[in-house]
Amino acid sequence: MSGYVTYVEVRLSPSSAQPEQISTDLKDYGWKPVWGRYDYAYYWDETWNWQNEEEYWKKIHELHDVLRRYNVHYSLRTYERGKEDFTVGGYP
Repeated sequence: MSGYVTYVEVRLSPSSAQPEQISTDLKDYGWKPVWGRYDYAYYWDETWNWQNEEEYWKKIHELHDVLRRYNVHYSLRTYERGKEDFTVGGYP
């Protein structure tokens, strides 16, 4: 399995939106729920590489626009798929 995957960890607070609404919106934008260190993953097309930087930033800005509406904090990390330094589950 090749390609890249970007993971996002979403941190809620008492003033955050309901987790179900956040999850619904993220799934609508192509983010898949996972379990482990991160909460959601975006699997890039297998032909994507870092020379397609514009595509990467477009997706990250889209994520930022969704999450800032919900008063949450988040962090991102992108790995070459299969070379993560942690266990992830919930989506192949």
